[in-house]
Amino acid sequence: MLTTIEVEIDREGRIRPLEPLPYPLSGRAYLTLLPASPTNLPESDTGRSTAAAALALLASPRFSPRPAADAREVQERIAELREDWERNG
Repeated sequence: MLTTIEVEIDREGRIRPLEPLPYPLSGRAYLTLLPASPTNLPESDTGRSTAAAALALLASPRFSPRPAADAREVQERIAELREDWERNG
Protein backbone atom coordinates (compact mmCIF):
# COMPACT_ATOMS: atom_id res chain seq x y z
CA MET A 1 0.00 0.00 0.00
CA LEU A 2 1.29 3.46 -0.86
CA THR A 3 1.41 6.05 1.90
CA THR A 4 1.88 9.77 1.38
CA ILE A 5 3.38 11.92 4.12
CA GLU A 6 4.33 15.60 4.07
CA VAL A 7 7.98 16.28 4.83
CA GLU A 8 10.47 19.12 4.85
CA ILE A 9 13.95 18.80 3.39
CA ASP A 10 16.70 20.85 5.01
CA ARG A 11 19.70 22.36 3.20
CA GLU A 12 21.77 19.25 3.93
CA GLY A 13 19.15 16.99 2.31
CA ARG A 14 17.78 15.51 5.54
CA ILE A 15 14.08 14.66 5.37
CA ARG A 16 11.86 15.43 8.38
CA PRO A 17 8.17 14.43 8.59
CA LEU A 18 5.85 17.33 9.46
CA GLU A 19 3.62 15.20 11.69
CA PRO A 20 4.16 12.08 13.81
CA LEU A 21 4.24 8.84 11.85
CA PRO A 22 1.74 6.13 12.83
CA TYR A 23 4.41 3.43 12.47
CA PRO A 24 8.14 3.17 11.67
CA LEU A 25 8.86 3.60 7.97
CA SER A 26 11.47 1.70 6.06
CA GLY A 27 11.97 0.79 2.45
CA ARG A 28 11.97 2.79 -0.75
CA ALA A 29 10.16 6.00 -1.66
CA TYR A 30 9.57 8.43 -4.49
CA LEU A 31 10.11 12.08 -3.75
CA THR A 32 8.07 14.81 -5.47
CA LEU A 33 9.54 18.29 -5.13
CA LEU A 34 6.89 20.98 -4.77
CA PRO A 35 7.43 24.48 -6.22
CA ALA A 36 7.17 26.23 -2.84
CA SER A 37 6.46 25.52 0.78
CA PRO A 38 4.01 27.52 2.91
CA THR A 39 6.99 29.20 4.61
CA ASN A 40 8.17 30.51 1.20
CA LEU A 41 4.82 32.09 0.26
CA PRO A 42 4.44 35.89 0.08
CA GLU A 43 3.86 37.67 3.40
CA SER A 44 0.11 37.96 2.76
CA ASP A 45 -0.12 34.16 2.51
CA THR A 46 1.86 33.38 5.66
CA GLY A 47 0.02 31.09 8.04
CA ARG A 48 -2.23 29.54 5.41
CA SER A 49 -2.60 25.79 5.37
CA THR A 50 -1.12 23.67 2.62
CA ALA A 51 -4.65 23.01 1.31
CA ALA A 52 -5.35 26.75 1.16
CA ALA A 53 -2.08 27.29 -0.69
CA ALA A 54 -3.01 24.54 -3.17
CA LEU A 55 -6.44 26.10 -3.77
CA ALA A 56 -4.80 29.50 -4.29
CA LEU A 57 -2.42 27.95 -6.83
CA LEU A 58 -5.31 26.32 -8.70
CA ALA A 59 -7.12 29.69 -8.79
CA SER A 60 -4.01 31.45 -10.13
CA PRO A 61 -3.68 32.54 -13.79
CA ARG A 62 -1.35 29.59 -14.40
CA PHE A 63 -4.22 27.14 -13.88
CA SER A 64 -7.28 29.27 -14.71
CA PRO A 65 -7.56 28.11 -18.36
CA ARG A 66 -8.01 24.48 -17.27
CA PRO A 67 -11.16 22.85 -18.64
CA ALA A 68 -14.11 22.53 -16.29
CA ALA A 69 -16.47 19.57 -16.48
CA ASP A 70 -20.24 19.85 -16.31
CA ALA A 71 -21.37 18.17 -13.07
CA ARG A 72 -24.38 16.53 -14.76
CA GLU A 73 -22.17 15.02 -17.49
CA VAL A 74 -19.75 13.68 -14.88
CA GLN A 75 -22.59 12.06 -12.89
CA GLU A 76 -24.02 10.50 -16.05
CA ARG A 77 -20.63 9.08 -17.01
CA ILE A 78 -20.14 7.64 -13.52
CA ALA A 79 -23.58 5.99 -13.74
CA GLU A 80 -22.69 4.51 -17.15
CA LEU A 81 -19.43 3.10 -15.82
CA ARG A 82 -21.16 1.60 -12.77
CA GLU A 83 -23.79 -0.06 -14.94
CA ASP A 84 -21.10 -1.41 -17.26
CA TRP A 85 -19.14 -2.73 -14.31
CA GLU A 86 -22.24 -4.45 -12.86
CA ARG A 87 -23.00 -6.09 -16.23
CA ASN A 88 -19.42 -7.28 -16.79
CA GLY A 89 -18.19 -7.62 -13.20
